[in-house]
Amino acid sequence: MFAVAGCIIRDHDLWLVGIAAVICAAGSWATFQLFARARLSTRFEREAWLILTSVVAGAGIWCTHFIAMLGYRADLPISFDPVLTIVSFLLAIVGVAAGFRVAAVGSGPVFSITGGVIIGLAIALMHYTGMQAYRVQGIVSWDRTYIGASIVLSMALGGAALHVACDRDGAARRFYAAGLLTIGIVILHFTGMTAFQVEPMLIDPVVNGDSAALRAMAFAVAGVAAVILGAGFASTYIDTKARADASDALKNMSNGLLMVAPDRTIRLFNHRVAELLNLEPGGITAGMPIDDFLANVGHMAGWDAERLSRVIDNHHAWFSAAETVRVDHHFDSGRVIHVCCQPVGGGSAIITYDDVTEARSSQAEVAHMAFHDALTGLPNRRSFRNDLEVLATERNWVMLMLDLDRFKQVNDTFGHATGDRLLVMVTQRLQDRCEPSEKIFRLGGDEIAILSSRDTENARLLAAEIVSALSRPYDIDGETLCVGCSIGIAASDGEDDTALVQQMADFALYKAKENGRGRVELYETGMLEEAARKRTFEREIEVALLEQQFELHFQPLYVLPGRELAGFEALIRWRHPELGMVSPADFIPVAEQTGAILPIGEWVFDEACRQLAGWPEDIYMSVNVSPVQLRSASILNQICGAIERHNILPRRIEVELTETAMVENSDQIASVLSGLRAFGVRIAMDDFGTGYSSLAHLRTFELDRIKIDRSFIDVSREDVSAAAVVRAVTGLARDLSIATTGEGVENEDQLDGLIAVGCETAQGFLFSKPLSAEKASALLRARLEERNDGDPVSLWPAFSGEVRQNRA
Repeated sequence: MFAVAGCIIRDHDLWLVGIAAVICAAGSWATFQLFARARLSTRFEREAWLILTSVVAGAGIWCTHFIAMLGYRADLPISFDPVLTIVSFLLAIVGVAAGFRVAAVGSGPVFSITGGVIIGLAIALMHYTGMQAYRVQGIVSWDRTYIGASIVLSMALGGAALHVACDRDGAARRFYAAGLLTIGIVILHFTGMTAFQVEPMLIDPVVNGDSAALRAMAFAVAGVAAVILGAGFASTYIDTKARADASDALKNMSNGLLMVAPDRTIRLFNHRVAELLNLEPGGITAGMPIDDFLANVGHMAGWDAERLSRVIDNHHAWFSAAETVRVDHHFDSGRVIHVCCQPVGGGSAIITYDDVTEARSSQAEVAHMAFHDALTGLPNRRSFRNDLEVLATERNWVMLMLDLDRFKQVNDTFGHATGDRLLVMVTQRLQDRCEPSEKIFRLGGDEIAILSSRDTENARLLAAEIVSALSRPYDIDGETLCVGCSIGIAASDGEDDTALVQQMADFALYKAKENGRGRVELYETGMLEEAARKRTFEREIEVALLEQQFELHFQPLYVLPGRELAGFEALIRWRHPELGMVSPADFIPVAEQTGAILPIGEWVFDEACRQLAGWPEDIYMSVNVSPVQLRSASILNQICGAIERHNILPRRIEVELTETAMVENSDQIASVLSGLRAFGVRIAMDDFGTGYSSLAHLRTFELDRIKIDRSFIDVSREDVSAAAVVRAVTGLARDLSIATTGEGVENEDQLDGLIAVGCETAQGFLFSKPLSAEKASALLRARLEERNDGDPVSLWPAFSGEVRQNRA
């Protein structure tokens, strides 16, 4: 001890020692002020205060050490290694940061003492690193006894200082802690300097003549320390002032707040707590145990002993939790109080109370709207998906998918407001037919689903009742409206995926629509496979176009009664590499759904015109056109372009379309047909009598030919009414100067019947099946040979295309 005192008096500049001591004391006081504030904070705010505490503490300790080193009179030239000097400064900040964090995060003497020991060790590391940066022209030696003593004393006093600061809050405790830390820093430094011995390397020691410069440097460092410490004091003052302002704000908060101390007593609260919880005067006071406070709340709310015990246990669990707890407490009066308990470390917690009765009511309404249809009040698609997830593990339930028939016409004719009222009435009829346990969902538009626990047969009976009920007329504002519905049913046995069951019900619904609507269809094995086959066709159709798998076959058309070959109907075929020849009835509907019919139709016209260009000019070609093609803006360019490319007369091309295609978008169809007719192409109505037959169509579309459907031809001999239809059609067409063609002629009796009523042309298996291009050409050669008495030479140039080439 005397050696240390002697070192201070004999080997140091006392002015600089005094400055170092003042900085050390001020820095220690500011450090514990900031550390106390950090302990009262949580999360990010606490981290910020700990960083500020560490910077102020580390800077104060380092400045104390540096100024005291400058005050050491070695009587020899000295200098400082800049790198090690900076390292010593960083060690001071990082080391004390680690110590303060341990003490702040944990609770109890173990954490506070451990944190103080870390700080004492950090001070020692800073000191001896700084001494390594001290360069003097002499032989340096160290006394290990003093080194060990300095480190032990620094760690002991550091642990004591932080233990005193963390034991309890208060200015006096922070003053004692700052004194202990100051003593620890001073003892470490000067005990360490006592261990430092320098022997001059020269015979005549050189007195350090630049003591004034060293003093100036010391004062500069002191100035920097003052700035850092001033910032620390300023932040403390500002925070204290802000906390005072916060106290005023606390009184005017809209929600209630109370702070619970580690001993489970109320440290701080505002009057809003008593208002929200309907407490009597004295129901909450500072220092009151939290259990007594909750007992007062329970007394006013009418809780029984069991409920009060549960609430108290929950609160104590919240105080020990590591995360913020948020709960809604529903009082018997109907009020909902949101309680938020946020632990702040050391067993303390902050609890806030907020009246959210109206907010929760609004949220419940919004949640209802999110899962229910606003118009009908039925659960919506989102609710449907949620219920399907619940049903995923259950067995023996059924799904009914409903779709209203003719609902679009109601919207288009009477307006959406009437359509909405109709949906409400439909909903009421559905609810009248279903059991309370059966859930009805509006998935969108007129699409409705029902989930039921009935077996399949009873579900079918329910569906039949629904079809009957929804088909009865509706009276809306004096208008009588009639709609129906189609229903698809799928059952689950608990093993099927819910999405698969929905898909099965959808397929059954599609089947009901295809079979005439107003029907109930149960899913049957094979529907999914059929859909998969169609999806496969969708992919393979594109490949078929690229790889030229499509080909045209040609069915001859004969003039009656002489059976003279007049032309061909082009029929597309798909030569599938695996399935063989695929009928157009299988892939054309798929192509129409996907839009692939447009490039297919363009290819058909081009190929038909190319083939026709090589045949005699008195032969014409009939080509079928899909309704999808007629709705395309490019249909005119496709047909006319193919005719011009192959240099054939437009009158040799006859476009066939069905009555259904004419009815749909009739204005647009009429415009397209008008363009084709102006170009010279002839127009034929295919399958006449099977669709929406109307005499107005014959006038509106100015047809060149009517093709009588095979269904009339096949039964005209036995069915008097069918024969009457054929006679009427041919007679009407003759009066309107429209040609007629009988389809599907398979025997002589049918042919005689057509001849008898004056039908002009016919086609069918009686004459020929559809032929490949080669066989059709061979048929034409045979026709030419017959005309030329077995010598086709005179007519063959026209047949081979030479006449066209010469004309071109």
